Amino acid sequence: MDRREFLGYCAAAGWSAAGCDPAKGLSPGSASPEDGKQSAGLMIADAHSHPYQVHGARQYDPSTPTIGMMQQLGMAVCSFSAVGDMTYYRGQSGTPYSDTQFQLTQVMRLVEKGQVRLISKSSDLKSLLASRSVTGALMAIEGGDALEGRLQNLDAFHDYGVRLMTVMHDRDNEIGFNQRSSADGPLTPFGIQLIEKMNKLGMVIDVSHCKTRTLHSIAEVSAAPLVDSHTSLVLPGEALAGSRRLRPWQEMETIAKTGGIVCTWPFAYSGTHSHRTTPGDWAGEIVQMKSRLGIEHCGLGTDGGGGLPRLIKGWKSIASLPDLIGATREAGLTQEDIAAYVGGNFLRLLELCLA
Repeated sequence: MDRREFLGYCAAAGWSAAGCDPAKGLSPGSASPEDGKQSAGLMIADAHSHPYQVHGARQYDPSTPTIGMMQQLGMAVCSFSAVGDMTYYRGQSGTPYSDTQFQLTQVMRLVEKGQVRLISKSSDLKSLLASRSVTGALMAIEGGDALEGRLQNLDAFHDYGVRLMTVMHDRDNEIGFNQRSSADGPLTPFGIQLIEKMNKLGMVIDVSHCKTRTLHSIAEVSAAPLVDSHTSLVLPGEALAGSRRLRPWQEMETIAKTGGIVCTWPFAYSGTHSHRTTPGDWAGEIVQMKSRLGIEHCGLGTDGGGGLPRLIKGWKSIASLPDLIGATREAGLTQEDIAAYVGGNFLRLLELCLA
């Protein structure tokens, strides 16, 4: 498959889930024939997800994706994200590096069983999209805390197959500042070295959870496009719970100017001046982003299994995606727009970084 064919697949190709076990992953949320019509002809890619909750959270999240759900949707690629600062929340012994390693071995078991196919280079991605046999697993880490301030740990994770890193999570670390922090600042000297090394290794840099100055600093240093894999829009003057995890237009534009993508999620909120509680609200936000950023800078990142406190009405899991697709059609997006949003844009960015 050459580059032109690859981009064609990203934009409009669909793939068959024939041969899948229909008993897997039917709940919560299951695909109906009508759902199949909504997602037909689309190459779906979830930029941020926690399938099977490999991070080992104490409570089960019903939105956690399964292989069965991915097969029903004919999902092309899903991010399998370990959590790099999980030891701080569990209060367990061990180090962030070793704990993250353990989480990733669980992803590798799925690969070894042939349930997913690991994506580690651009040729893997092209081959996967051409064969359309199983979902591609993008091994990821949420929280650069896992590196423990050592670039050699990045090399080790890369050698194991990690191709995306969300450099910040819920704590300030050796790299920079997170969105919930009372402080803010640019990348540290180690953070600058890290971004340059990730560019060199061909890894996707995810700026989700990055505070404003840290985000701008990454945009200045990185030679590759950035992705915010799971967020949504917050309007000026809006004071709402969780707003520190959302992005104003200016920050979204910073990401878009790198050639990057802002991916939106099923987080629900109601504020003084705006609300985001239904698939229609989510679809309307995508329409706004298309107008302000360009549809080529928009994508999907569900944070399935990540423990979102409030979800869009009717959203159970990634299996509910056909409801959003239907809402985007009603909101006026074209088939090409939808194909770009649900996967085409992220697949393009992934192929570019891996190459």
